[in-house]
Amino acid sequence: MRDASLRDTAKLLESFLNHELPQLLGELKVKPGERFHSYQTRKVCTGVGPIRLRRAYFRGDQGGRYPIDEALGLHDQYTPAAVQLMCWAGAMDSSFELASETLARFAGLDIPGRQVQRVVNAFGQSAATWMHDRQSEVRQAPVEILNIQTDMTGIPARPEELQDVKGKQPDGSAKTRQIKVGCVFTQSRDTRGHPQRDPFSSTYIAAFCDRTDFAPLLWEEALKRGYATARKTVFIGDGAEWIWNLVNERFSDAVQIVDFFHACEHLYALCRALESNDERTKALFKRWRRRLKNNGLPGILQATAERLPSLGTEARKAAEAEIPYFETHASRMTYRTFRRKGYFIGSGAIEGACRHIVAQRAKLSGMRWSCDGVENVMAFRCLIKSDLFDSYCDDQRKAA
Repeated sequence: MRDASLRDTAKLLESFLNHELPQLLGELKVKPGERFHSYQTRKVCTGVGPIRLRRAYFRGDQGGRYPIDEALGLHDQYTPAAVQLMCWAGAMDSSFELASETLARFAGLDIPGRQVQRVVNAFGQSAATWMHDRQSEVRQAPVEILNIQTDMTGIPARPEELQDVKGKQPDGSAKTRQIKVGCVFTQSRDTRGHPQRDPFSSTYIAAFCDRTDFAPLLWEEALKRGYATARKTVFIGDGAEWIWNLVNERFSDAVQIVDFFHACEHLYALCRALESNDERTKALFKRWRRRLKNNGLPGILQATAERLPSLGTEARKAAEAEIPYFETHASRMTYRTFRRKGYFIGSGAIEGACRHIVAQRAKLSGMRWSCDGVENVMAFRCLIKSDLFDSYCDDQRKAA
């Protein structure tokens, strides 16, 4: 039934485009030096299936062209509606081949995976540019709390993308390229007073670049979301130095919070250095984790200093290696104060983004990416996950 309906709709569309549309458009605009050459027919893939389109071909000093193709906004043999379906499927399915199957099953379109990939690559940069250049949100009142988070994750890359890239392999080489991901959202409190992310308020960006180039991208995204007038801005990240350099450079007025669960990883490492027995390590960690959550870091550091003289050489080195982490981020670890003010203390939003935007599409078994190729896919995944894909498509239609 569905296939028959699509075929009938395609026939109606074909008849309209070949007979009615030329009359509605009137005389085609001819460029200086151009002249009509012939009528030519080609197969065109639309959102409802393939059709045969008869087009007037003009030739001139600059070559040949089909004015009707330009009027319809065709990309190669695909209409804008088909391009949108291909970009969505190519970005959201786990492979381009699966995207091809999705288009066949749910839209009745027979499009090879390689064609889906070519279209995603052709429009990925325009999607990223649109995301960057779109208008800022218009709000009636300032944002109460704007939450910003960032992190980076590795993407398996082709050998040519890994030249001179330092990594964690025994010989110092790398198998992945690091892509930075940013998330901006607004938050409020639920009925119990706990912080909650406002529905559909999250927007995402992703890019291969260093901190100095990523900082303005994240800052501009925050401005679009109301950073300039927000009553309070909260920035959450792990302990990576590049993150807090970025924050101090672009978001110096923000409340800075180190992800509690990342801090607990370092706390466990400290406890393991102080206690050689596994059971005592776990018991100490359980007590100190509670203390850390209740603004007890000064007491933890004091207790650690008292224990150091009694440790062996290796254990003492391990403990002393953890202490600078807590001293550096002490002001970012007053978790009880943050919770009472209604702030999140975990970076779950950006951790989740690294999984559902990047890993679920680009880190599957056997994948090896070029940086340009994966950035094109990420551009559309960020648009879709930010609930901006429809706005992008609307603007593309208006521009055409």
